[in-house]
Amino acid sequence: KGKIEKILRAKKAATEQGKADELLARAKELDERAKAITQQLSSLGAGAQVEVEVQASSGGGGAASGDLIALGKEQWDLQECYNCHKLFGQGGKKRGPELDNLGNLMTPDQIKEKVLYPKKWMAEGFDKEFEKGKMPDKYRELMEESEVDALVAFLSSLKDASVKTPTPIKKY
Repeated sequence: KGKIEKILRAKKAATEQGKADELLARAKELDERAKAITQQLSSLGAGAQVEVEVQASSGGGGAASGDLIALGKEQWDLQECYNCHKLFGQGGKKRGPELDNLGNLMTPDQIKEKVLYPKKWMAEGFDKEFEKGKMPDKYRELMEESEVDALVAFLSSLKDASVKTPTPIKKY
């Protein structure tokens, strides 16, 4: 019985991970296309501001339908990120930075690195919190890789330039 469960668990994880990897790659590609279009538009209009609103899903699915961004929002809630970080003007006790514009400041790979290895990145102006190790170093053990990928997809979609998300600083 134990061997069968191991085999089934590995196959299921591979399937979910494969889907998550594919969706993450698609999100990166769409992000690059959006940046190219934004750059092209800004070159056409001197100083014109372009605001891109990111939809949670092209199909309007949600977490139950496997929508990666919706699954990421679910992880945000499950991991209680809102206890330290503010998002959409809600949550946070100012232990961590507001994240509404994180997708414009970090790549998905950098966000994933920050979640899994918090000491590698620091938010500008959060020196004291960083030195005290306020961001928990536990998500590598708590979360499945597909859950981390979903959270990263959600955080990468946050591109509200009107919010002053602090500049991320690579520490090592």
